Amino acid sequence: MPEDSQRGGSGSPAAAAISASARKFPCPQCGADVVWSPGARKLRCDYCAFEQTVAAVGGSAGIGARAASGAGQRAAVVVERALADGLARKADLGWGAERKAVRCTKCGAVETFEPGVAAKACAFCGTPAVVEAPANVDLVRPEGVLPFAVAKNDALQRFRGWLNSLWFRPSNLKERAALTGIQGIYVPFWTFDADSHSDWTAEAGYRHGSGKNARVEWRPASGNLDHRFDDLPVPASQGVDGATARELEPFPTAELVAYDPSYLSGFLAEEYAVGLGEAQTLARQRMDETLRKACRAEVPGDECRNLHVSTVYSQWQYKSGLVPVWIAAYLYQGKSFRYVVNGATGKATGTAPWSWVKIGFAVLAALIILGFIFSNS
Repeated sequence: MPEDSQRGGSGSPAAAAISASARKFPCPQCGADVVWSPGARKLRCDYCAFEQTVAAVGGSAGIGARAASGAGQRAAVVVERALADGLARKADLGWGAERKAVRCTKCGAVETFEPGVAAKACAFCGTPAVVEAPANVDLVRPEGVLPFAVAKNDALQRFRGWLNSLWFRPSNLKERAALTGIQGIYVPFWTFDADSHSDWTAEAGYRHGSGKNARVEWRPASGNLDHRFDDLPVPASQGVDGATARELEPFPTAELVAYDPSYLSGFLAEEYAVGLGEAQTLARQRMDETLRKACRAEVPGDECRNLHVSTVYSQWQYKSGLVPVWIAAYLYQGKSFRYVVNGATGKATGTAPWSWVKIGFAVLAALIILGFIFSNS
């Protein structure tokens, strides 16, 4: 969870205000719950088809107009904050609406959902071993949210099409995959901005000649590189690892809107598992990797060795927010696999079991063909 400097105790005024403001989102016409509809980009009642736009924070009153947190009105758009201020300030606590939580005993992710909804399996890994988690009164509220734009049926069709397109997979995968459904879940993220100045030194190699007479002449080289990082994403999720998150990028984080709990209506949401300080360390590691590749490209000649990069960062800024993903988690022969869709862009990635029998037959067939070719050459 985020650093202690961002937390408040269970007896704090902020925690009491959150408890007092816990709410659901009833339809003004029929009383049923309204949920966020990705297709309509509005809150929608599935019973009477009533639709309503989420009011901008600080705007006119309405469903989800704002969460009463004692923090006053916030801007309708999410802007970067200075990192030093973020590490020092007290953040708003809680989701701003009543939500239950469960923890997966396998992957450790903590998912939240509306009261009255029963969680039968983990949305991230499909494991049925989930236990109810106590309410986290120290939960730091995200400042922004990127609402779902990809509808559930669209994500489900992508998953089925992906299954049909797989090669060298078990023939009974579609029939035996224990898929309970596809879940929409908001995953916590941090984004970072920073200016960087890198000085680099290296030995540049120039190839001369070819074949046995080839040689490389090494010469010293040096230079510098200035680069601006903008909205570099760092997942704060226990259920979506960094590698999977990179395959789903980019998320249009410039479109983050001010957090309002009504966007979460009808969806799961994961609690932050990575705090701001730890996230900055991860961001710097990724920035270092990017800058090293960029400096390597600056080295003249044909080859490079002994590259050393020294970087100074400044003007650190950050944003916090929730990004949408659809997850089809399924079990096959007791092992967990999943298909994940970026809920804003539709970009997807997935894992599936291999059929070593099919792979073995393919290798055998290739060897037979090669043997036939060589025997007749």
